[in-house]
Amino acid sequence: MRSVIITGADRGLGLSLGKEFLARGYTVFAGKFLEDYTLLEQLREQNANLHILPLDVGDRGCIEAARDMVLQVTDSLDMLISNAALMGMVSCSLYEPPMDLEAVWKSFSVNALGAARMVELFLPLLDKGAMRRLCFVSSEVSCINLMKTSRDGGFPYPLSKSSLNMCVRMMHNLLYPQGYTFRLFHPGWMKRVMQDGSRSERALYDPDFTAERASKYFETPLRDEQRLVMFDFLGQEWPF
Repeated sequence: MRSVIITGADRGLGLSLGKEFLARGYTVFAGKFLEDYTLLEQLREQNANLHILPLDVGDRGCIEAARDMVLQVTDSLDMLISNAALMGMVSCSLYEPPMDLEAVWKSFSVNALGAARMVELFLPLLDKGAMRRLCFVSSEVSCINLMKTSRDGGFPYPLSKSSLNMCVRMMHNLLYPQGYTFRLFHPGWMKRVMQDGSRSERALYDPDFTAERASKYFETPLRDEQRLVMFDFLGQEWPF
C-alpha cells in the first residue's frame, strides 16, 4: 500500500487531497493545525487508513514529533505533499511605517521553510519509499513576471511563495539525481471551507474540484521529470 503525508489537511485543499488519496487506496498521514476543526476526525471514522498528526510546519520540534508518530506505523513514505500555508492579510504597508517585517518572517517560516523542514526531517522515510515524489502547493502570486497586484500590505504571502519556488528548485537540483521527482502546483482561487464542512460563496473553485486534478498531477509519472515546472488546476504551465 502506498503512503502519503499531507500538511495543512484540516480543511480546504489539504482535506480534499486526503479524501482523494484515501479513495486511491493510500495510507494517508494528515497534518492537523487547527484545533477547532474536526473534519479530519469525521473522515477518520470512515477510513482507518487515515492517521492524524498534530503538525505545525513552522515548528521543527512539532515536525520531529509528527515524524516519530509516522514511524510507529511505517518506516517509509512514497509521497510528501507540502500544502500548509499562512495566508490572510496582515499590516505590512509602505505607507504605515515601520513595515511589519515580522509578519513577512512568519509567512516565510511557514510557507517556504516549512516545506524545507518537512523534506529534511522526512527524507529518511522517503528514501525508502517506492515513488520518492515531492509535491508543493504554490500560488499564482509567486510568479514574478505575472505578479500585477498593487494591493498595499500584501507583501508576506507573495514573498514567501516566491521563496518556496526557489526552495523547491534547490531541492530539485539536489534530489532529482537521487531518484526524486517533483510537482509544483498552483491551485486557483478556492472557496473557504467552514468548520461544518460548508463552503464560502466568495472564490471560484471548490477544493474537491481542485484536489481531483491535483491528485492526478501529483500521482501520474511525467515524460520529462527532469524539468521543474509549475502547473495549475487546468493543466496550464506557469512561469516562476
